[in-house]
Amino acid sequence: MILNIIFLFFTIYLLIQSVIEQRSFYKKMRRSIGFRGGKIIYIDKPQEVKEKGVVYGKLLKSHKYGLSGKPDYIYRLGEELIPIELKSSEAEDSPYYKDVMQLVAYFLIIEDVYQKRVKRGRIVYRNTMFEVYNRRHLRKELFNILKQMEKMQEGDYSPEVNSSFALCRFCLCRDTVCEIYKNTSK
Repeated sequence: MILNIIFLFFTIYLLIQSVIEQRSFYKKMRRSIGFRGGKIIYIDKPQEVKEKGVVYGKLLKSHKYGLSGKPDYIYRLGEELIPIELKSSEAEDSPYYKDVMQLVAYFLIIEDVYQKRVKRGRIVYRNTMFEVYNRRHLRKELFNILKQMEKMQEGDYSPEVNSSFALCRFCLCRDTVCEIYKNTSK
């Protein structure tokens, strides 16, 4: 009898876990930036008129993860901190991978700086918005990227690259850890 109850609870737990894992890590939403009842606590730009309790343009540094950055906004909604990243481009059915990884990096930075777990953030494009949830697999992907970047800096790793001036000229790695751009721009 007790084993049947334990088995039933375990089965329910596994079903709930599988449903949670199959949910998308983002939700497409109507384009809006703020939160009803939320308060801005951080803005990535200096202001002439400063509002009390808001941090303006400060570089946020995570010593734990070796990351630093400046999200466009951080809202406080109750006890929750929510980073918002504004993009000048448009997106269709899903957020761009690089933007998701940038937001996940902000999750880590905010968690280290404010000592509070971030549950979600928003990426706002010109035509739409996505709410991105702080999932374990996204954090794991970011940690893998950070490891690769560290190996690239140390010279222990070189990714497979198709050199193309058109593709390389706007790359973030250009003139930092990648030498390809210098060779293609001649």
